[in-house]
Amino acid sequence: MKNLLQRTIAYLIDSTLCFLLIMVVIQWGILSHIREGIGLSDDWFKNPWNAELYVILTISLPVWLYFMYFDSYKTKGSLGKRIFKLRVTDTEYHPISMGKSFWRTVCKLAPWELAHIGVLFPSPMYFENDPNLRIVTIVGLVLFVAFMGSIWKSPKNQSFYDLWLGTMVQTKP
Repeated sequence: MKNLLQRTIAYLIDSTLCFLLIMVVIQWGILSHIREGIGLSDDWFKNPWNAELYVILTISLPVWLYFMYFDSYKTKGSLGKRIFKLRVTDTEYHPISMGKSFWRTVCKLAPWELAHIGVLFPSPMYFENDPNLRIVTIVGLVLFVAFMGSIWKSPKNQSFYDLWLGTMVQTKP
């Protein structure tokens, strides 16, 4: 239970850092001032494929890169993990490769990508007069809860994606 709590708080720290960097600096500080000038009008965003492309390039990709890089052998962990002295390893306690970190990031962030798809397709909810909750968004949320539950129930505090990939998050000695 302690590991789950530490991982959760570390994830919240990392998510807050990513939110501040992406939403405040990139989205508000830069793109909100130039998007009309580069052809990204409200009409452009009404197309769900355009909106998804924008989300992938300006939100998802930076977050994927953050987790992929900091969870790999290249560093000592993300900011949240460093605070709690956590690290991602394989089941033999070795740092994970960039490739394994990539797939771990894809799996870990899949619930959020599903939520993005649910919000944007068949048409972006932002432009709907009376938006309804969409099944893909619910699937993303259920998957997130399943991942959290799997960490809690696993003897080595591994999520489903950690079990699939042969990775785990452990406290540094």
